[in-house]
Amino acid sequence: MNISFYTGASGMIAQQEGMNIYSHNISNVNTVGFKSLRPSFADCIYTIQRQTEPEWQTGHGQYIMKTDFMWEQGSFTMTEQDFDFAIPNDNFFMVLDERGDTYLTRDGSFEITQIGDHWELVSGRGEFVLDNEGNHITIPFLTETRKIYDEEGNLVGTEEIPTNNVDFNTLTDMIGLYEVDNNWGLNQGEDNHFVVTERSGEPRASADREIIRQALEMSSVDLASEMVHLIETQRSYQLNARVVTTSDELMTIANNLRR
Repeated sequence: MNISFYTGASGMIAQQEGMNIYSHNISNVNTVGFKSLRPSFADCIYTIQRQTEPEWQTGHGQYIMKTDFMWEQGSFTMTEQDFDFAIPNDNFFMVLDERGDTYLTRDGSFEITQIGDHWELVSGRGEFVLDNEGNHITIPFLTETRKIYDEEGNLVGTEEIPTNNVDFNTLTDMIGLYEVDNNWGLNQGEDNHFVVTERSGEPRASADREIIRQALEMSSVDLASEMVHLIETQRSYQLNARVVTTSDELMTIANNLRR
């Protein structure tokens, strides 16, 4: 077996996977609430070439052992949109999709939709935003006080009349915030979702209720750093490809040798 050939090939595969991760981060530089991923490379198995020389070990390339979230706080953008919310800590919003599955998210770009005779808070994809008890959030509206007079013009009481103006202070307090034991144990899901796993632990309502309204948390991607990693990965890929080519050329020379 030509060890150098397969070592170079494994390096090309690992660097290609790393390039996929870095390019994915770059493509989501403007995605609200996105957390970048960092690949962790590891070397492969080692073999002893000769039993008489146990200190002579040969490695067999590399692979991506895992990917880690970079949980740095993204920058906040003040949007002046009433239904935009940002979380200035490690908590999450929870949303419920049409299949009945729940997901965690940092994307607070919400909207409202009419359900029957009332309005509910939903995500940009139409998923229901949940409160701390896992229930749908019915939009609260402000009321105005109207005085009630009798037939003789005497004030006999007052009544509260609902308006079309949303009570944003109450709404902000109604939005659920959740936390897990291990953020690094979450899996990345599509549509700005984080998927709960056994390693992350089950989500629970958080006691920290801090929410910033009319703001969004942008991606945590450091574009300059990602470009550096991308260039490094490209150079490594080229060098591994050169190893494969050189190894193949050496094998061709050996096969063409004549006594």
